[in-house]
Amino acid sequence: MWPLIRRFGLLALAVVALWLVSVLILNLTLFSAGGHVLSYLRAMESGDYGLAATKAGLSRAPRVLPVDTQKLSDPQIIATSSLASGNLLVQAQYELDGAQSETVFVVEPSESVLWFFDTWRFTSTPLSSLQFAIIGDYRLSVNGVELDARAMGVPPRENVLVPGVYESSWATPWVEAAKQRSVMTEVDSSTSIRLRLEPTVELVDVTVSAVEDFLHDCVDQAILQPVSCPFGVTIDDRVIGEPVWAIVDYPSVTLSLSTDRAAWSMFASGGVVEVNVQVQSLFDGTITTKVETFDFNLSGKVRGTTIDEPVLNLD
Repeated sequence: MWPLIRRFGLLALAVVALWLVSVLILNLTLFSAGGHVLSYLRAMESGDYGLAATKAGLSRAPRVLPVDTQKLSDPQIIATSSLASGNLLVQAQYELDGAQSETVFVVEPSESVLWFFDTWRFTSTPLSSLQFAIIGDYRLSVNGVELDARAMGVPPRENVLVPGVYESSWATPWVEAAKQRSVMTEVDSSTSIRLRLEPTVELVDVTVSAVEDFLHDCVDQAILQPVSCPFGVTIDDRVIGEPVWAIVDYPSVTLSLSTDRAAWSMFASGGVVEVNVQVQSLFDGTITTKVETFDFNLSGKVRGTTIDEPVLNLD
């Protein structure tokens, strides 16, 4: 009887010892501080941003996610060290954007599972911020997500998961900005992104067409002083018939950002117009054809590019 009891007792002790060893191994690997960080990075690697957000302590993933074609790969924990506070520094290494990068995370103990398995949480959520300066519009796109700077606070900023690659740009048929690429690897960091919009060829072409249409309306007015037009002529003698206007040279149109940073100042220079009119001298009654040319310029503003409805308003 006793040998049987002893045998079962030894077997029970072996099972308990094996279980305790398993708990110890799990707490040193899967349930370790490094294991917590590694599980977050692997979720980022696989593109499971919902899981990554949960691991990061967020209720949901940020609206702007890393570039899908430039996700991190091969994450590894290369060092762990203790702080005086009892928190742990975890140093991770991975491949990102074609280069090897590192990020240091700080974690602290959380409530244990079943009283035996350790759990951890980030003391600083693995987020960084993109801070924007957008010159010439209110809108921008980050990794394909359209944002409105007016709804993002002052200064406009967006929190994003770390590590990740983020590409900021904006382009419409009327304005465009060069793409700005940000590789975010540091927790709680901030990167400034300046997007300066420039008018597209299409906006310039539309403006040129609007200027030319305006000038056509001016020369169609068979009067000496076309109404609201940048040219006219004064004649002291008697005018016979109607004056005929013609554009000799169309002005050269340029656009530049106005001081309000929401419209485009238009300047059209170098225009030349010709008037042909018959006049009768008040002195001797002779009739002659008078032909004169005049230089002229135009200025105005192109508004509405921020709502994709550009309109030229002349001064």
